[in-house]
Amino acid sequence: MKWKLFTQSNRCSTPIVLTAVWVLLGAEIGTAQEMQREARNEGKVAIGSVVHACVQDAMSQFDIPGLAVAILVDGEFAYERGYGVKHRDQGGAVDEHTLFRHGSVGKMFTAAAILRLVDQGVVGLNDPVTEYVPELHFLPGLWSATQMRVRNLIDNTAGIPSFRSSPEGSLSDWVSTLDEVPLLGRPGAFFNYSNSNFALADLVVERASGMSFNDYVEAEIYRPAGMVDSTRHPSMAVANGNFSFGHADEGQIYAPDDYVEMVDGFTSAHDLARWAQVMIRKGENVLSRRSSLSAQTPRVPLLHHAGWPTSIGGGAYGYGLYVDDYPDGRLVSHGGGIPGWVAMVAWMPRERFAVAILANSWSRAYNGVQQAVECILENGVGFTMQDMSEPSNPSTWSRYAGVYDAVYEDGFEFEVVVEYENGELLMTAPDPNNPAQRITRILENIHASTFRFWANQNSWWDMTFVPGKGKPGPVRWLRNLRFVGLRRLSPHRATARQ
Repeated sequence: MKWKLFTQSNRCSTPIVLTAVWVLLGAEIGTAQEMQREARNEGKVAIGSVVHACVQDAMSQFDIPGLAVAILVDGEFAYERGYGVKHRDQGGAVDEHTLFRHGSVGKMFTAAAILRLVDQGVVGLNDPVTEYVPELHFLPGLWSATQMRVRNLIDNTAGIPSFRSSPEGSLSDWVSTLDEVPLLGRPGAFFNYSNSNFALADLVVERASGMSFNDYVEAEIYRPAGMVDSTRHPSMAVANGNFSFGHADEGQIYAPDDYVEMVDGFTSAHDLARWAQVMIRKGENVLSRRSSLSAQTPRVPLLHHAGWPTSIGGGAYGYGLYVDDYPDGRLVSHGGGIPGWVAMVAWMPRERFAVAILANSWSRAYNGVQQAVECILENGVGFTMQDMSEPSNPSTWSRYAGVYDAVYEDGFEFEVVVEYENGELLMTAPDPNNPAQRITRILENIHASTFRFWANQNSWWDMTFVPGKGKPGPVRWLRNLRFVGLRRLSPHRATARQ
């Protein structure tokens, strides 16, 4: 990979000759330091021009009222700036310290909270979740809460369906509702993104620390990290004064305290880049080196795609973080979106480069922020998210045929039939736009055991066939971001809602 900024070729490499004339030696050192400073300043100007162009293009294309960005180069802040306005009608300039809701970016803070408790010897990653939440129960089936470990919550392998709206009341109130929820698979068996996993991890933090989750994160994560802008409380965001309003595609405008999200918080571009800096520095002041590195290590294969628009194939999840290895290097990242706002942070640990962007628009703006991040990585440092997909051999597809008993995240149960005919896979399932009607489509192989089901030209599902133990072998599950199907092992319907 060829770096455009701060490579050895543009850093000062002037030799300093050791002589007996110490004055000359001092002059040489001074000159070298000045040349390094000049190189850094030139690099900041260069990255600033790239960022400006990428951001302006995304804001224009996706109609984003306001956006803030912060960049780390060589592990240090190199560029920070706000663009646009806090409120589409009332104005107010955005800057690098303006607060935005961050949505699922907060999953990395939940994981950090668990790992900090691990560092302190209070929690073990292999501890049963029921050790901290003994009242945890799910709908009776093949798997139970007692099989779930703390690590399964923060690496998204717990098998809990994801809620689509924030739990009401306290986390303890919410967990009592899970006895009506089925587990979608054996805990630890495979990756399935779920907000519920992290809400339950938040509750583990509360029970283990004796503090509310929000207070714990502010005291034990934000403050030691030097994230002085960030808060978990809407009232504090408003009291800060420097906050953005959220804008929905349908026209709604939200103040920070218009609604309360139990599992969400507020941060600035500066603070989000500061967190990337903490992780690049291997946990500085917040986590042990071991915990920081474990969070940024590929732990669970996604088996489908890396989550970036121009990248399909490969990818993994660490603890609260996506970890993707490309030919140009490793990228650690997470994005988030919540009505009114979107956020994204991505960093390259080895190269010590990071970009953090927040925007006050939802939901098309998510694609705009992704586009801006990719643009900055490609044009700023020469990092390209290459297509890593590896289609599989059709002669192996017959093993995917079968009947799958599926459960959607809202509890809707349905049957999926997969048939192998003449070298093709056909799938029959409810029409996503009209669940009462069943449709049959040819599956398009896009990567390994992942296929695309086109309901129509504008609507599709990506589905991955997952073996029983997460390794090559008999297929047990059919998974999608919103539902999981368990392969029927007999002519009779599988037990309960599995």
